[in-house]
Amino acid sequence: MGILDWLFTKPDEASGSAVDAAVIDQRIQQVLRIVNPRLKLVAGYHRKLAPAVVRAVLYCREIEAQIPPAIEASSTAWSDSPLLRALFVGAPDVPALFSRSVAVQDFFAASAGAEEVWATLRFHVRQREVFGVAVDGDIVRHDVAQTTISFSDKKVVLPSGSERDARLEIRRRAFKFLVTEVLEQIAAADLQRKDLAEQRSMLGTRLRILKSQSSGLEAMLDENGGTRQQIENVERQLAENERALAAFPSAGETLENVIWRIREVLTHAADYLRIRTVALRLDPFNVALPEGSGEAAVELALPTVVVQRAPEVQLVACRFPRCELIDRSSLLDEARRRLG
Repeated sequence: MGILDWLFTKPDEASGSAVDAAVIDQRIQQVLRIVNPRLKLVAGYHRKLAPAVVRAVLYCREIEAQIPPAIEASSTAWSDSPLLRALFVGAPDVPALFSRSVAVQDFFAASAGAEEVWATLRFHVRQREVFGVAVDGDIVRHDVAQTTISFSDKKVVLPSGSERDARLEIRRRAFKFLVTEVLEQIAAADLQRKDLAEQRSMLGTRLRILKSQSSGLEAMLDENGGTRQQIENVERQLAENERALAAFPSAGETLENVIWRIREVLTHAADYLRIRTVALRLDPFNVALPEGSGEAAVELALPTVVVQRAPEVQLVACRFPRCELIDRSSLLDEARRRLG
């Protein structure tokens, strides 16, 4: 368990629009420990952070609420589940995927009495344009433009002993993501500041060289005033650089500036993390069908996590039974057979 995990051991279990004062206090202390413990030196830091923390906690509840109830993920459920049939080629592929998850294996090994595990199935939706065959009445048409849908990079994550615990973990991870976003913004600002400082140094050196040339022998050979124009260009770039640097605190992020950044991220959490629904209408071969096509199709609504600087990822809450778990030794034997 890493530092970001033990700092978030107590979940927010409430619902509704009220946030308990104890939860607010704990979340503020967690933010400070992760971002910068010295923020306690800022006068009124608790008062300044509390409204933003409340909004973030409520938003994380909304994120969790947008995940549909867990489905049974098993070989026996495969034939009756349009979603499982779309995600997995055959019924045996369901327990094979869950059993290959180290997290799932570890959960059952540590939970002797657990008959099932709640976990999140994470994957990506891929679209590919192809030419296929289509039947229009009695006419078979070839080379018909079609969109095929595939579900790649499937991985089982966040195993829990109950759906309630799994949902609280989603809230916890969402809040953790927002705090991490603050750290990334601070790091990006530091890097940008360093780049601007290095650029200023290079521009200053270039300007001194050009001014030296303008008063030396080179000026006698410069018939078109090129050196003067270069000096003006460098001076303009230097002025722009100075204005950009002025937007940053002179010695890195001040504590007040960090407080402001935390409030901005937590208050505008939807700018950094949100859930949207991807609607798919598929035939039995995972070919996308338009509305009103009249062909037999299943309609899927997949929760999709949208974050900055990362590909969208789809999530399905699942419960997987222990009775379908393939033990590790069998998995190793299968892997050896394939290699052989």
